[in-house]
Amino acid sequence: MSRIIMHIDFNSYFASVEQQANPHLRGKAIAVAGKAGGDINRSVVTTASREAKARGVKTAMATWQAKKICPELIIIPSDPQKYGDITARLLTVCRKYADDLEQFSTDEVFIDVTGGAGNYFGASMMALMIRRDLKTACGSVCTVSIGIAPNKLVAKLASESVKPNGLTVVRPSDVEDFVKSRPLADFCGIGPRMEKRLAEIGVTSVATLRTLPRAQLINLFKSYGTWLADAAHGLATDVLEDDDAAPKSIGHSYTFPHDPHTIPEVKKNLLAMCDRVAWRLRGQHFVASRVSVYVRYGDFGSDGCAKLLNIPISDGLTISQNAWALLSPRLDLNRGVRLIGISVSDFKTIKLPVSLFRKDRRMQRVVVALDRVQTKFGQDSWHRASTTPLPDGLSHGFVTN
Repeated sequence: MSRIIMHIDFNSYFASVEQQANPHLRGKAIAVAGKAGGDINRSVVTTASREAKARGVKTAMATWQAKKICPELIIIPSDPQKYGDITARLLTVCRKYADDLEQFSTDEVFIDVTGGAGNYFGASMMALMIRRDLKTACGSVCTVSIGIAPNKLVAKLASESVKPNGLTVVRPSDVEDFVKSRPLADFCGIGPRMEKRLAEIGVTSVATLRTLPRAQLINLFKSYGTWLADAAHGLATDVLEDDDAAPKSIGHSYTFPHDPHTIPEVKKNLLAMCDRVAWRLRGQHFVASRVSVYVRYGDFGSDGCAKLLNIPISDGLTISQNAWALLSPRLDLNRGVRLIGISVSDFKTIKLPVSLFRKDRRMQRVVVALDRVQTKFGQDSWHRASTTPLPDGLSHGFVTN
């Protein structure tokens, strides 16, 4: 028996939460960007309201560009605590109906309703009850789109197909035709780069993707080719991952207040971010085997790369050294650095091996002591001297060649 999977996705999430909290913002073009106390004018749009989207404002658009397109746009700094509260309410409501639940992101969840709903008619009625309960718990402005299908891939495609406030049911017999009707960009797993690569080999739709033999896709894209061949026919997993499962990656990014053109400023902020990532990593008792780094320039071009490590790591300095080794050969300072991001992944829960060198063992003990300080006094309770701002004319002595 096939499963019945439901995908529930808030519409224009952060913006809707802000409009629900402040009635004066309802019906107006608003965008959530940056954070309280930051320079909103140098941020990017996290979420645009429906009214803003209708005027051409898009997610990830620079705020100055969004204001140029929509002069009346109201920009609201993000409020993670407020959004976390609404996410908790979403999970509370969905757990009442779910056989199993997987939180996919801050504003969307998958739930398995096979046992509770019994069939697709029952699942449709359940979706209406969930929508009613969410309206009571979160407010009428925080609407959701819901997709119901035999697996997660098709359920998400279904919820994306009608927005806002949609309800789309795709029965097993309708999967092939429904999937064929969706643009490649709607598939969770086909981003802009992959869409461009597919276009280069003549694949611009699901129909043309289906014409390529599975063996050819595997030859071109390795294991991802297997996923493409299955996705083209709506074949995917119906198993939900525990919503309390370990994260797949831990990262941090920073938008500069201006576009620096010097190595010391970029390197200093990269190290500070790596310390934050390392603190979160160790807090969950992980070590990481992959480091990824990303840069966005003043002209809004971007670049990124990743590296698989032979020895797992968990301290900020080592993460920073690996990230800088990746970033420095491809960094174009002439374009000005607008944003840098760092993330680690491929987690293990093993303990780090004890080093043979006294200096390394001492540093490991220092890291343990600093973790205790942060646990008691907070994440910002200590900083490296090399990341502390100095008066004009003084330097931390970074090597720049």
